[in-house]
Amino acid sequence: MYLLTVMCLSTRYPAAYPLRNITTKSVVKALSQFISVFGIPKVIQSDQGTNFTSHMFAEILKQLHVKHALSSPYHPQSQGAIERFHQTLKSLLRSYCSELDRDWEEGLPWLMMAAREVSQESTGFSPNDLVFGHAVRGPLAVLHDWKKTSPPTNLTDYVNGFRRRLYEVGKLAKENLERSQRKMKGLFDRRVEKRVFSPGDQVLALLPLVGSPFQAKFSGPYTVLRQISDQNYIIAMPDRRKRSQLCHVNVLKPYYALVHWGERPVAVAASVGNSDPVSVVVGGEKEDVNVPDDSIVQGHLRNSESLSKLDMLLDHLSESRRNQLIEVIHSFPSLFSDTPSCTHLIEHDIDVGDAQPIRQRFYRVSPKKREQLESEVKYMLEHDIAVPSSSSWASLCLLVVKPDHTFRPCTDFRKVNKITKPDSFPLPRMEDCVDQVGSAKFVSKFDLLKGYWQVHLSKRAQDVASFITSSGLYSYKVMPFGLRNAPATFQRLMNTVVAGLEGCAVYLDDVVVYSDTWENHLQHIKALFDHLVWANLTINLAKCEVARATVTYLGKVVGQGHVRPVRAKVLAIDQFSPPTTKKELMRFLGMVGYYRAFCKNFSTVVAPLTSLLSEKAKFEWSPLCQQAFEEVKLVISCAPVLAAPRMGEPFKLQVDASKLGAGAVLLQVGEDEIDHTVSFFSRKFNSYQLNYSIVEKEALALIWALQHFEVYVVGGEWSHW
Repeated sequence: MYLLTVMCLSTRYPAAYPLRNITTKSVVKALSQFISVFGIPKVIQSDQGTNFTSHMFAEILKQLHVKHALSSPYHPQSQGAIERFHQTLKSLLRSYCSELDRDWEEGLPWLMMAAREVSQESTGFSPNDLVFGHAVRGPLAVLHDWKKTSPPTNLTDYVNGFRRRLYEVGKLAKENLERSQRKMKGLFDRRVEKRVFSPGDQVLALLPLVGSPFQAKFSGPYTVLRQISDQNYIIAMPDRRKRSQLCHVNVLKPYYALVHWGERPVAVAASVGNSDPVSVVVGGEKEDVNVPDDSIVQGHLRNSESLSKLDMLLDHLSESRRNQLIEVIHSFPSLFSDTPSCTHLIEHDIDVGDAQPIRQRFYRVSPKKREQLESEVKYMLEHDIAVPSSSSWASLCLLVVKPDHTFRPCTDFRKVNKITKPDSFPLPRMEDCVDQVGSAKFVSKFDLLKGYWQVHLSKRAQDVASFITSSGLYSYKVMPFGLRNAPATFQRLMNTVVAGLEGCAVYLDDVVVYSDTWENHLQHIKALFDHLVWANLTINLAKCEVARATVTYLGKVVGQGHVRPVRAKVLAIDQFSPPTTKKELMRFLGMVGYYRAFCKNFSTVVAPLTSLLSEKAKFEWSPLCQQAFEEVKLVISCAPVLAAPRMGEPFKLQVDASKLGAGAVLLQVGEDEIDHTVSFFSRKFNSYQLNYSIVEKEALALIWALQHFEVYVVGGEWSHW
């Protein structure tokens, strides 16, 4: 049986590149050429493009008795072979155009010819081997000067031998392809979550944005109409052009609503009718319960639920290592309570001198928000976080929307902070923390449960830290979020807790344990837990990453000797709209500036943008600014993976100067004897430095680079070019 896919057409006939962008007549023409060589297929698989779903194409397939298999939309995995081939072809065309400065149409036939000679990893054979049963003489054959085989003397032997070769090659290719598919499926299914929906369930669907086909986000909720197969569902989408659409299960996820079930906040899987029992997620397990319609959105983290699912939290480890960590975690039960504890090591004070008390009035809010705020206040009163107050101070308490669309109570302490005497206790340098962790083989990140709430307030601070709502006046008993000196107090506490510990770095409530061996990592985790128990602190297990190869730490992905940007933040930068004011421009430069160590010649690229920030400059968004704006996005998107520095080993420093600024690259030789980039540095010349000679600019670049990388090169071995 023939199985004709879109890949067959595009690889066999380059005139049909890529088929999703051509007309129906071109598809029919390519199909007729295919049939003239290989015969009429039994099955044709394609996407749901209009060129494949037209009446003319359907009538031709009907006349030829060919079955038409359509893939589900927005799900390229259903045509993984052609999607992967298109990626390879685009890379070849990009290299051809950039290196030879030629149009891609000219090189397409030659690139296709070369691609058909290369053996595919999944099948073990080249396309030419599978189609013709022998290697076709092409560019690679000419380069290697392969010898021609002598022609057969007997036609019957040649035909029989050809058929035998095709049979053996096809059989072996099928075995290799099935083996490769099983391997890829095993890798994909390691952490896959099986999702099954029933008619009436509400789901979110990953769909392209209207007007931006290359951007997508989860939309909905939509209702499941019926199930077509194990992977495909018909979804009702009344707000889109097509009222119903076939969707693959990989682009769907259940829609949950957080509600109160008695005294317990739970997540409810929404369906069309709430009169029937619905699925409620409690501790990771589903229960069928009746939930009232007037449920309130609310939620709090529970360590008890995470402890019951430790196998899922540690499923990336082998069974023996997982059991060792589970034993360690269960041996410290006091660290994982559902409510935050309070430390005895320190208390927070608010020194306002002789200032007059500040009193604010509460805002009017909707009944829903008032009910939500009262629920939060009730939670704090029940858990001894706040108490009723008769203080002369009153700061406003607000509800702030969180990313998951629930609310977080937030007290506006801005007026109190203005009259509070500052605490100058320093926070660690983020670069030092990342350098410490980056070279480790095993990394664990522990987050404290409501970290600030684990610090008591002094009597004077409780009086000042009072907040007002529509239901009354209350005072915090623990350190709330938003106070001026809260970070300094908490960092002082954490420095005391981790003092003397090896392989441990801390930045506020993010505690990282890093080690080069598994045995040391277990010892370091145990030592940290001992210190946390001594300090009477509580860990938020749901936000912890334990014994990972890499973790996200301080906005960077670190571990295994590498440091790279967080993909989500790079995407946020890439989607940033062109600024319209200086304030928006400063916000954008602040976002990209955090990753400037990953970017070569960053200052030179953003020079047209930084020039707009001058007080004397008028904000005019010119084509040059737009070009710089797009270039810095591209630089961030293509940022390389940096090597974590190994202190005590030699570094290399390369410096250069251009017309507008200076740049430098810090390098270090890796285990593979290759220079790896540790960090980039760049700086723009000011008005009088632009008049320096080339030699003076190069010397200034060297001085700046040595000053910037002083922590690495001073006292060690280094070289300069």
